[in-house]
Amino acid sequence: MAPKKYKSSIPRQMYWSTDLKNSKICPKCNSLLENEYHSYLLLVKTEKDVESFMVGNDKGYFCPNCAVVVLDKDEFGKMVLGFHDVSSSKFTVAGIVDLDTIPEDKKNKLLGDDDNPIPLVSFTNYPNLSGDVN
Repeated sequence: MAPKKYKSSIPRQMYWSTDLKNSKICPKCNSLLENEYHSYLLLVKTEKDVESFMVGNDKGYFCPNCAVVVLDKDEFGKMVLGFHDVSSSKFTVAGIVDLDTIPEDKKNKLLGDDDNPIPLVSFTNYPNLSGDVN
């Protein structure tokens, strides 16, 4: 896989595309955003609990000049519905998973165990669980 232009290890502010007038422009510095494939940790609130799962996609749009990422809320919502058979889940994205920091001897082991924690880089403006999925 080609090296990423936007490092997963950098803490970023996250914005939902639906909260912006123009989701192609950085809300902080007005630069044109660029999309890139990354892995994310989603949190889904169901009737009984909060569940988490990882997804990889290119639905994050990164600012080339500041630590901002805009996530396509509709596309992330479709992923939640694909994994969870619930009609009114609430979800958020906790952050970007920095897969590059996983030690070589643990790359083939299950992430999330005590021996192999998920290398999560949380968003600096960590959102609450909100946003109904239609």
